[in-house]
Amino acid sequence: MAMYSGFIDFQEIDGREAGIVIVKQGLKLKANLHQKSLNSSFDILINTQLLQVGKTSLDFNMEFIDGTTKEVFGENIIKVVRMNRKTRRPMAFPDWFYEKYKSYTESTVPNVLTKQPLPEIPKNAFQFVVVPRHSDTDRNNHVNQSSYIKFCMDVATHASLSGYYAYYTQDMCLYAPLHWTISYVGECVANDNLHVYTWQDDDSAPSHIQFSILLKDRVIFHASTIFDSEPKKRRLPAKY
Repeated sequence: MAMYSGFIDFQEIDGREAGIVIVKQGLKLKANLHQKSLNSSFDILINTQLLQVGKTSLDFNMEFIDGTTKEVFGENIIKVVRMNRKTRRPMAFPDWFYEKYKSYTESTVPNVLTKQPLPEIPKNAFQFVVVPRHSDTDRNNHVNQSSYIKFCMDVATHASLSGYYAYYTQDMCLYAPLHWTISYVGECVANDNLHVYTWQDDDSAPSHIQFSILLKDRVIFHASTIFDSEPKKRRLPAKY
């Protein structure tokens, strides 16, 4: 909503020739946000701040704030790239844009957004095949970034309920997500066969859960996550 309301002149840099896509994000949340969302509805404010401008990329931060108490529940630090819709390659911002936001070009890139080597998938990783639907895609003609998180959560629950994970034995949606560090490496479209892998780092850190999504043996997505160790109570439907 912020972008369509004028933030970073979004509608001037996203159009027929170019689109804005997420390539990296670091999500950090408090456990009480998960508990609150399970048991009540509430207003949430999102404070968006531009951090850094590159030739083809932007970094910005989004804070999640309780609309009543003003408690900060967490933040999402995001790197987006301007993509040529035809070539699917990075596309430079126009000169006027770079000049307008020149004061942000020398800013330091947050560590969570720096490029890091992806971990190897262990041989004993849990695997599940997911096929995206057309409803998983967006205006950039590819599967939307939020759909990958949904795929991971679905596969995590398969792994948990099947007894693959250590300590986690219930629906993974009942465990509060605390950290997600995500790399969007490639693209996929509706009806692609995606191989989703998940594993825990080691027995000493069972809350650290990894995900890799492959398309035709090529990694297109990776997430390193941390979940709370105790499941929350499932919200019961209201009685009428």
